[in-house]
Amino acid sequence: MDPYLTLVLVLLVFSLMQGGLSLMRREPLSGRQVAETLLAGVVIMAIARAAEAPPPAVLFFMVLYLVTMRARILVDIANGLARRGRVGVASRLYDLALKLATVPVERLTVRANQGAVLLQQGQVDRAVGVFEDILKAPAALGVRLEAACRCNLGLAYLRQGRVGQGRAQLHETVDLLPGSLYAQRARLALRRLEGEGPREG
Repeated sequence: MDPYLTLVLVLLVFSLMQGGLSLMRREPLSGRQVAETLLAGVVIMAIARAAEAPPPAVLFFMVLYLVTMRARILVDIANGLARRGRVGVASRLYDLALKLATVPVERLTVRANQGAVLLQQGQVDRAVGVFEDILKAPAALGVRLEAACRCNLGLAYLRQGRVGQGRAQLHETVDLLPGSLYAQRARLALRRLEGEGPREG
């Protein structure tokens, strides 16, 4: 088989996989992301043809992954560093990921992770600002990311003493994605609230 035809098939399969991952994450499908992936693939193949050195299909796939998933990869690395207490380095990686993200849902994903780290650090007011800003455009989020943001916002409201608003966000988290980790966290927080008895908020 012509090696370039193989690369075209790899590119199409990769694009379909990206769409499948978006559906699995319950995120809106992005035409811009598909266009960026196809453009990246065509550019790589054009360079390979000019050099008369078609890359192996596996290498082509890996380069496509690194190029098109760059923001998410940086977020994953930053999350790992933040968990190890390397918050300064993680913060710089989040900023870089935000600059490299070209798809709206990727930018919102970066911001949501930044907000979660702020909340873990005890910077509750800043975290609330981040989550409230993200939730101004719920249609761009997808259900999973919206549930994550509402859960974290609800927990942040509780830490601010805004119990009524916190409870509302936690209930909305459960309604949005009942079987998710975020819904489990929300139910746990709601049970704790019930155990504490009625409070103002």
